[in-house]
Amino acid sequence: MENILYRIEKDIEEGRKKKACDRLRNLINQFPDDLSLREKLGQIYYDAGFLDEAGKFWILSEPKDKEMEPAVEIYKRSLRYSGNAILKDIVFRGDKNVLSDYARNVLKDLETDSLKKTNHIPEYKKKYKQELIDSKSEQTFLSKVGMYLLMGVVILLPVLGLIKLIELFTSLFE
Repeated sequence: MENILYRIEKDIEEGRKKKACDRLRNLINQFPDDLSLREKLGQIYYDAGFLDEAGKFWILSEPKDKEMEPAVEIYKRSLRYSGNAILKDIVFRGDKNVLSDYARNVLKDLETDSLKKTNHIPEYKKKYKQELIDSKSEQTFLSKVGMYLLMGVVILLPVLGLIKLIELFTSLFE
């Protein structure tokens, strides 16, 4: 992760903010519980003048300076203060229990508003479930037999080819 953060810093220094934003989005998908990544992405958008987009990524962070609160307010206003729309837009896939109290309260308020207005709370599961990864890594008996047969054929074909080549040469020189 440090290598990617270094590349992001390098991209920002060299003016490739789009590339830095793409890398940060990928990191946010991989590490959804790390709110510092969202803060960094929000800062890039703020510096570029996209206040509503900055507010989108700062909404779960406790305001640390005077620029964060207005950006979050602009973002909320752009979605008409709809908890459902905000939850669908920020797509938080992480574990709420590891978040700060401030972030948990923000999510709770958004969920309450969404439930009150739409009778629905959007929930997002992690992209890669550990169960799916574990089940794919287990090999069945047939897959093991198939793998051994394939390796045997790969080894046997060149050997048979050499034998036939030797038979051809001996038949030519007899």
